[in-house]
Amino acid sequence: MTRAAGEGRARLNFAATAAVVLLVGLGLQLLDRTVVVDLAGSALYACLAGLVVAIVRPGLPAWVVAAAGFGIAAAVELLQLTGIPSRLVEAVPPLRLVFGSSFDPLDLVGYALGALLLIGIVPLAAPD
Repeated sequence: MTRAAGEGRARLNFAATAAVVLLVGLGLQLLDRTVVVDLAGSALYACLAGLVVAIVRPGLPAWVVAAAGFGIAAAVELLQLTGIPSRLVEAVPPLRLVFGSSFDPLDLVGYALGALLLIGIVPLAAPD
């Protein structure tokens, strides 16, 4: 398999995996909010962020994708301290799914779990 073909296949695998992660995350929105549901949602959020990175750069090592997923999710969480996300959500309510509603330090634990999940998912989704 050529490098371009391998990257194309990896992108498709990462995109399919991201779609599943997104659907599961949206499904969590239907459940009552508990600590477990919140942690799972945070983990899936970081996982989705990392998978988007993997789609763009399919050759990255799993640990880099995991670090990127954690970093993006944590940056959005810290951005909530500024009030910018709340103004964006007021203007466009569905953005709440992207930016959240308020800062919660427990979300950082969920993001770390999502990063660990990515370390396992990336090698499985990338073709040999």
